[in-house]
Order: sequence, then C-alpha cells, then structure tokens
Amino acid sequence: MKLRTAAAAVLALTLLTSCGTTAGSTKDTSLRIATEDQIGNELKQVSAKVQEVLAVQGRTGQSEALNFSDCEDQDAGRGTRDAIHFWQIDDLAPADLVPAIDRLHEYFQAGGWNGIGHERTAENSDLRTWAKNPEKTVAVVAESFRPMNRIIVRVSSNCFRPPAG
Repeated sequence: MKLRTAAAAVLALTLLTSCGTTAGSTKDTSLRIATEDQIGNELKQVSAKVQEVLAVQGRTGQSEALNFSDCEDQDAGRGTRDAIHFWQIDDLAPADLVPAIDRLHEYFQAGGWNGIGHERTAENSDLRTWAKNPEKTVAVVAESFRPMNRIIVRVSSNCFRPPAG
C-alpha cells in the first residue's frame, strides 16, 4: 500500500509539471540555447536552494536522478530537450514536513516566483507547493509525504535547444 501511494505521489508530481511549466502558469514559448551541462547545473543550483529553504534534517540522495529527454511540447520543434532533477529527503520528523513546505511556499512568494500554488493533498494530511522561477526557466514542485516521512522534490527545465554542432 505504501509503495502504491509513493508511486501515486511521484505520478502527481510528474503530471503537475510538463516541459518546465506548472499548473496555473502560462507556457513560455521562447527557447533558449543551452548545453545539457548548463541546464543540469542550473537545476542542481535551484535544488540546493530549495533544500536550504526546506531546512530539514534527513537522509538525501536515495532516489536522486537528473534526466534529459526530448521536449514533449509540440510547438518547441525537433531537437529540443528538457530536463528533470528529481530528489527526496527521507527519515524526517513528521512534525517537520508541513512547516518545511510552508517555508518553501513563502520563499517563492518573497522571491517573485510565478505560477505559485499551494494545496493540501486529497487526504488533507500532506502539503504540495509549486512555482516557476522569475526567469521562467525552471519549475519546482515539492510535496510532503507523511506515510513515509519524506519530502519529494522535482525541479524541471523549460524546453531548450542544444547548440548546433
């Protein structure tokens, strides 16, 4: 049961962002030219800041992944890519989960992030927040997951075009 719930949480995070956009945001149609290394570094920098803002003590690195794929946005054109940096913090104190997500939501608001959302999950025990950075190049979704005392984070890029050559 816990595994099925964890899979549902991951699926929900996947559905909330697509090609760097988040629920309630508008798609930025301008494509930037960047290498996968540049995009990967940007996502990891944003992830490091998110982890700092969450300010929780737990075990990280268990399920970290940085994945690149063809952009699914039909308007982006052939050869475009996007990326996702997925990670989680495990073994958290249950009382730390919701306050950490609240802190991240406040950081988004204070930092001028766009498309900000903040909601309780269907079970009303966990919290989810999402936003897109002011430059509209990176989207973040973070969710507390009480049954496993975990916070799941997904940082995704907008579609980009690798340099020619």
